[in-house]
Amino acid sequence: MAKVVSYFPRVFFEKRQVEIPPEWDVDFATGNGEDEIIEACRGVDLVLVPAANPPITAKVIQNIDSVRFLQVFGAGYDKVDINAARDAGLPVANTPGQNATTVAEFTLGMIIALQRKILIGKREVEAGNHEIIHHQFVQSGLKEIRGARIGLLGVGAIGRNVARFANIMGAKISYYDIFRPDKNTEEELKLTFCSFKELLENSEILSLHLPLNDDTRRIISKDEFALMKPGTLLINTARGEIVDQLALAEALESGHLGGAAIDHFAPDPPPNDHPLLLLPQEAKNRLIVTPHIAGVTEGSFTRMLEEAVGNMQRVLAGENPKYVVNGISSARG
Repeated sequence: MAKVVSYFPRVFFEKRQVEIPPEWDVDFATGNGEDEIIEACRGVDLVLVPAANPPITAKVIQNIDSVRFLQVFGAGYDKVDINAARDAGLPVANTPGQNATTVAEFTLGMIIALQRKILIGKREVEAGNHEIIHHQFVQSGLKEIRGARIGLLGVGAIGRNVARFANIMGAKISYYDIFRPDKNTEEELKLTFCSFKELLENSEILSLHLPLNDDTRRIISKDEFALMKPGTLLINTARGEIVDQLALAEALESGHLGGAAIDHFAPDPPPNDHPLLLLPQEAKNRLIVTPHIAGVTEGSFTRMLEEAVGNMQRVLAGENPKYVVNGISSARG
């Protein structure tokens, strides 16, 4: 019988109606400290962890010799020291693409919410200012996606779905990615490639779809905000660490940035004194913050959990896992 540690509770499987294989002896662990994780993984074959927590550090990896395979639930794997796992011969895999349309839907929703100033409208209507805010919106005008210049920083599975949806709505889409798709994909998605600098300078809306790594950490900071046109909207459904949080707060407070929608903070969850939580009211009116829910729907969670369980079963059957992110193609012996 395979011994498995899951950092998802049993009820998580039950609510999504995903069956735990009967040949698995599963321990539903809860402790997130390094020593607690090491102890929970003693003598274990496989480990299932969420993308966001707990952190699987080099110390943990160096002390879980029995673990043959580490499965991450979700597309992100920045909480796992994949270099240490590679050095230890431990394959790490994620579940990419299962929530790509989910996050893309959320991205378009945030763009619309910012363009139509929905939060401001709600607040003013509730305050009894229905006619006043209606008149202001009619006089100033509200933007729409049709004809908008949307810039995508990253065109992996999520970015490509954003492009598909935005195309239907009539947007003009540019992108920058170090991994450029082939010409057929660019033509299918009506994508115009440009440099990073050109993307910043020319986009009315900049949407971030990058993994977090050493190259992307704080890739958007003070200098990058300065290159953006006044009034640019920023959408970040990726990791909070991709954006310098203080620089973002300053760009909103100064009015240079037209608005932002942020689904993940750095750190996450944010402390009470986080700069994005201490903005003056006028800047707050142009900021939408959500608790890391862009990819969180019942459907996407079910798909990711089914994919994770299937990949773990594949390893136990002697097959190589799919979606390996650290170059170790087969399970440890």
